[in-house]
Amino acid sequence: MDDVRVYTGTLIADLVLSGARSLKDRRAVQRAVIQRLKNQDFAVAQVGPANLVQRVWLAVSVVSGKESLVDGLLDGAERMIFSSEFEVGDLKRDIAVETFYSG
Repeated sequence: MDDVRVYTGTLIADLVLSGARSLKDRRAVQRAVIQRLKNQDFAVAQVGPANLVQRVWLAVSVVSGKESLVDGLLDGAERMIFSSEFEVGDLKRDIAVETFYSG
């Protein structure tokens, strides 16, 4: 058996919804973004404080055996985030590789 490489890609997005007047306003937009990402098989989690009215931090992850596929999928996730109602305050992106040796 050959060695196995597993690539994981992660985006951390600091998102701002300046027009939100309540958590309910922000959560409605947030749910829509999360659902679009999940529909494309991304793992998504809110990782920032839940009590800020106009701001949220989301983590988006994907796993594959090919780095180029992870990179392309993260590009798609970025496009979905940038096309949402949120303004992107900051976006961090990382691809890591883990090698498992056979034998």
